[in-house]
Amino acid sequence: MPIRLAPIAVAAALVTPLAWATPAAAESTTLKAVIFEDVKPLYQKTDAGYEGLGVDVLEQIRMQARRRKVQYTSANSVKEGLNAVITGKADIACGVAFTWARSTQVNYTLPFGIGGTRLLTASDTTVDGTPSSLSGKTVGVVKDSASAKVLKSVVPGVTLKPFDTPALALAAYDSGDVPILGGGTLWLAANSSPASTALLPLRPYGRSGIGCIVSQNNGKLLSNANLAIGQMMQAYMDGDAGTRHMVERWIGPESSVGLSREVIQALYGLILNVTAEISTTVTPAR
Repeated sequence: MPIRLAPIAVAAALVTPLAWATPAAAESTTLKAVIFEDVKPLYQKTDAGYEGLGVDVLEQIRMQARRRKVQYTSANSVKEGLNAVITGKADIACGVAFTWARSTQVNYTLPFGIGGTRLLTASDTTVDGTPSSLSGKTVGVVKDSASAKVLKSVVPGVTLKPFDTPALALAAYDSGDVPILGGGTLWLAANSSPASTALLPLRPYGRSGIGCIVSQNNGKLLSNANLAIGQMMQAYMDGDAGTRHMVERWIGPESSVGLSREVIQALYGLILNVTAEISTTVTPAR
């Protein structure tokens, strides 16, 4: 029988007292999460803290790992965030694009999304996303990001203007300081407007899984995170209303990202089929 997740709003109330039993080490009651790509739809700063798909995924992991709370720390750069996980200053970071270089330093969980490098520009642009149309153009990117490395590799004729944070890169694009912004599809889509902007090219320059990272000596947390993410995807495919609302409010058809339910189901089905276990409805033989 597939495991269904309760809606986020009531999930904490359903955790039994046993799940919150105090472990030997006091610090292990807190799941320390670092955010080094503070971007919609994964993370948004609010008066109360943070919200976003990354926050909801971390809440699932917190419950599975039997932690009392999640403590967030914002890193000033990708390098600083990775170092926080590697050294143990942080336990986990979620919403991280996979790269082979990063995988030599940290362990990745199952992906809960797929990202790709694309461009955000004005809807009346003459750029079509091909290397020739970008020759001599300036594109704003986040320094040391996976997308910056992809663009440098596949579009050698472009001039990349790096910014230390996603917020600074987006502000430069909004002000006209850079006419084109390069980055992950989810981030760009969440900050786009169908009436005034275009996302190019139709197919991303490169794709990568988006998951969570933990240090290479924290196998227990890795296992708990994989179980939580796998159950979340299975519950979504099973039609659990709370899980579907949790996911779709950030990336679903009514969100700024605008993915259809069918697309999300296909993605989660693919991930579970090739990396984990998936429960399916079986038609009895006649």
